[in-house]
Amino acid sequence: MKKVILFADTGIDDAIALIYALNNPQIDLLGVVSGYGNIEREKAYRNVEYLLELAGWTDIPVISGATRPLNGEDPVFFPNIHGVEGLGPIQPPIPEERYANRTNFRKLFRLIKKNPGEITIVNVGRCTSLAMAWYLSPEVMGDVKETFVMGGAFLVPGNATEVAEANFFGDATAANFICQNVASLTIIPLNVTREALLTPNEVDFIAARANTRLEKIIDPILDFYYEVYQEQEPGIEGTPQHDLAALMAALDLPGLFTYKKRKVRVQHEESYANGLSIADFRPGTTNCSGEGCSRIAMELDRTEFVKQVMKVLAKKR
Repeated sequence: MKKVILFADTGIDDAIALIYALNNPQIDLLGVVSGYGNIEREKAYRNVEYLLELAGWTDIPVISGATRPLNGEDPVFFPNIHGVEGLGPIQPPIPEERYANRTNFRKLFRLIKKNPGEITIVNVGRCTSLAMAWYLSPEVMGDVKETFVMGGAFLVPGNATEVAEANFFGDATAANFICQNVASLTIIPLNVTREALLTPNEVDFIAARANTRLEKIIDPILDFYYEVYQEQEPGIEGTPQHDLAALMAALDLPGLFTYKKRKVRVQHEESYANGLSIADFRPGTTNCSGEGCSRIAMELDRTEFVKQVMKVLAKKR
């Protein structure tokens, strides 16, 4: 069983990743760090609490993350993509104001100290909270076994700008720090998460098997997500499950991804290319090794992805 701490900015695809984690017996979810990104931090925190309550897993700690990027600028949110509350049409019956003015990284550090060398961090939002944790206590964070980050776009267009993916663009300084300094780092970029599609028919199949309060919100939030994507990219086959793909990568499922190892940096000096993820894929380059070397997912087997999703979210009960 994989011990996981999830860093999220709980919009729709984060919610699907969290639901998958709670339903997968291979994952021991130790905690969730919830920060700004798709929505404000307080709403993201509230959404995690709401999903855990639906699941009956209220003993899982929720840790309050960052409210804005490291450069101090006001973040840009995406209610047009994730809905005003972050969960599409769902209106959680909990006011987000309840979660204002909370900081509890100490809780995160306690979890890591209790499980030295055993924890996998999966970061599916902005990299700010993860970078802050490293700034505050590199000694404790050095006890993390491995880190997976959903972010970047290598050799493909971005989704926040022409060249930048949203998580890296949202805090390019933090993204660059993580890519340059975190050991045992795997990056799951837009190249592969764009292929992690769930079609309406596949979502309907999952919905037909749903029999818990938590599972029953999958259909409405992914229907909302699909309509958003149809407006942005008419004719797209389904909805990309960016964050779920990153979480599944942490399980080392055979045949799901192919990887290359490269040193990565992120343009973060407020240029036109802010948030651009950079690695050397020129002909003749080979896998790197040692300090600063990241494993980058290059291809995803969509058939295997859907198979593994169905195994967890549409299993017979």
